[in-house]
Amino acid sequence: MGAKESADAKAKGSQNELDMSQPDTTFLQVLSQKKKVAKDEANYVLNGTGERKSCVKCKFNLGDEGKCHIVRGKINNEKGVSKFFSPKGDGMLPGDIVWIYVKQTGKKLKYKEGHVIHEGAPGYQCKDCKYYLYSGDCLLITGKFKPKMSCGFIVKIGHGTKV
Repeated sequence: MGAKESADAKAKGSQNELDMSQPDTTFLQVLSQKKKVAKDEANYVLNGTGERKSCVKCKFNLGDEGKCHIVRGKINNEKGVSKFFSPKGDGMLPGDIVWIYVKQTGKKLKYKEGHVIHEGAPGYQCKDCKYYLYSGDCLLITGKFKPKMSCGFIVKIGHGTKV
């Protein structure tokens, strides 16, 4: 699974708040507490083959950064896996979980917390996200954004929960 498929797993779907899984709930706690889960608590291991489950196949993976939205520290995209592994189509989209956090707290994520990049892959840019406002603002992250930028929480227009 390449970067596009990983982005696809985090950007598309028809989930809603009723579909929240246990890993989704943990991610919401991470957002609220501003503290990721330690690798040993997450039961993070290198599974050897990476064929069935690996970080790169998880919706919480930040592949280019070698990070996870939930697990603290550097992760191995191809062989790493934790008890918070959540494949495409399981539970809610990460961006929609952030939207729940924003609605509950009234606070957007800080720019650095959004994993913002200056140019996203075609089809996965701010202009393709339902949380992007054409004024250059985002409903999830503080700061100004250009249409070609992207973040770790993009949700494609027409997918996920209703805004």
